Amino acid sequence: MSSAAVSFAINDRPGVSPDTRERILEAARELGWRPSASARALTEARTRAIGFVLARDPEQIELDSFFVRFLSGLERTLAPADYALLLQLVPEGPALSAYERLAFQGRVDGFLLADVEVDDPRFPLLQDAGLPVVLAGHPAGECPFPWVETRHAEGTAAAVEHLRALGHERIAFLGGSPDHEHVQARLERWIQAAGPAAGLVVHARAGAAGEGAREVLGGSAGPDAEVEPPTAVVCTSDALALALVGAAREAGLSVPDDISVVGFDDSPLAALASPALTSVRVDYAEFGAAAAGALLAAISGVEPPAYSPSAPELVARASTATARR
Repeated sequence: MSSAAVSFAINDRPGVSPDTRERILEAARELGWRPSASARALTEARTRAIGFVLARDPEQIELDSFFVRFLSGLERTLAPADYALLLQLVPEGPALSAYERLAFQGRVDGFLLADVEVDDPRFPLLQDAGLPVVLAGHPAGECPFPWVETRHAEGTAAAVEHLRALGHERIAFLGGSPDHEHVQARLERWIQAAGPAAGLVVHARAGAAGEGAREVLGGSAGPDAEVEPPTAVVCTSDALALALVGAAREAGLSVPDDISVVGFDDSPLAALASPALTSVRVDYAEFGAAAAGALLAAISGVEPPAYSPSAPELVARASTATARR
């Protein structure tokens, strides 16, 4: 049997009959043979790795259920395709140097981008690099790359509907960085859903969750703005919601008797908090698997797999209750 036939069979290429392919693969299994990843990468002119740069303080990762679930979804797709994830943790910000290093040193075949920003500075850099890129998120404007997205904004509407059903008429919004597209999307859905119940909007920058929570409880969007304090708050993460619960306690307020709180992501801490946190759950593992599948398709130059994101789920717990009259 020729070496060419063995190569065709092992690499699942045409040129051998099904019977011959099966005999070769069976012999390989009996011999305990495994393909060489480095040799395969050289033959294909690929690294068989994708780049994912995460701008987070390592301490934040411990509390960020989005990325734990998202990464598990990535591996669900990458491992069967014999691809590795090259993860870089960098400080908050666009981290352009990390993208430059990975792209121009030829260490990855493509990139996944998360934390999509309204005017994302990574787009022109990666467009010049000429590598396949897929966004895990919806671009706010023109974008040179394909993207996949969840239905996360619907979760904000569900949170507002839950609070309005409990009789709340003054519902505030406590969000993360306004530079992030997903925060803006949730804010827009909050405005649409809350209507006349829409009230105070506060954005908490990284590391300033407590400050943002106290601003919400103070009922003012600034030093000169006086508005009636909210009876309920929709937050864009469980971390912000838990900061709000803590700030309420410091202010002598009870959750949910004085103020109801809804988080987002339904992290493990949501169920363990006191009171247990009402939160919106999104299937981020499904999202990660779809994003990885879209990037592998872009690398191979084929159509991406079909992706129909599941609806978010509001998990009602003890941090929300009927509004006081």
